[in-house]
Amino acid sequence: MTRYGTKESIAAAPQLVLYEVDRRTGVATITLNRPEKHNAMSVPMRDRIVDLMAEAETDTDVKVIIFRGNGRSFCSGNEINEEWGQRRPHERRRTLNVGYRYGADMAWGRLGFSQAISRSSKVTIAQIHGYCAAAAYFMIACKCDVVVASDDAKIGALEARFLGPAGAVASVHINRILGTKAARRTGFTAMPMSGIEAKDLGLVHQTAAVADLGSAAQSVAEEIARNPLQKLLYLKARIKAAEGVMDTSVPSITGLLVSHFLQTAPDELDFWKTAKEVGVGGALDADKKRQGAADPRVTQPAPTASATTTATERS
Repeated sequence: MTRYGTKESIAAAPQLVLYEVDRRTGVATITLNRPEKHNAMSVPMRDRIVDLMAEAETDTDVKVIIFRGNGRSFCSGNEINEEWGQRRPHERRRTLNVGYRYGADMAWGRLGFSQAISRSSKVTIAQIHGYCAAAAYFMIACKCDVVVASDDAKIGALEARFLGPAGAVASVHINRILGTKAARRTGFTAMPMSGIEAKDLGLVHQTAAVADLGSAAQSVAEEIARNPLQKLLYLKARIKAAEGVMDTSVPSITGLLVSHFLQTAPDELDFWKTAKEVGVGGALDADKKRQGAADPRVTQPAPTASATTTATERS
């Protein structure tokens, strides 16, 4: 598959996304290991997840895959600063071009990040604590077979205040999992759901205190892995076949076009223009000032990928 990112970021990916297999239990674990950034995912990190999913797919010892994150959060989403931070003019043009090509691969490529989890024949579990935002929400949590979350987790499309509505691929999965009414509420407000609230809406299957989360997720994984591999493969294939009846190609393509036009509307264009001039952190500050008067909750925004990046850079 095509590789995106700098030589340095590609080389660092194996240390930022860890992988281990317990061959006794049949449980593999993919760990996001970038705690200082709330595990914001760079492009090479997402590519490594695709590689690891392919490796697990052909490993007959692996029956279940757990996704987890080191540090204070599960994952704050994609690394926005990597693609939209301060750059010289020629770098901006290249970034935009690469961004569109990568977006197409990620959304529609058979081996793209968006497809790797949902197409896996192995059972997948998201172990969520802290923030689970943006791409972590709709490309990992919504696509995993089982979600185990801490009671106080903060889950949702928290980036919607400054990046606009979720893309078409994301919207399809959010609507399916939460239902259209709940998806609208969470999308319009951009406020996070707790683990308990997400359980009530059907996204989360089990909650636990954060101190007990790891053992709770492991217990679920081992219980599933006690089944024969062929039985699990059959059950997963049957579920995916039923989902496939509701084809998502047309709404995905149409939604991508709509989101493109929305992202060139004045408010969103102002955000990206500001981000290129003063960095993503400066753009977030400006957006916070613009919206703060209307909604006091905006004065303390959730540390999305870009906000986390900026906070780290300032420290």
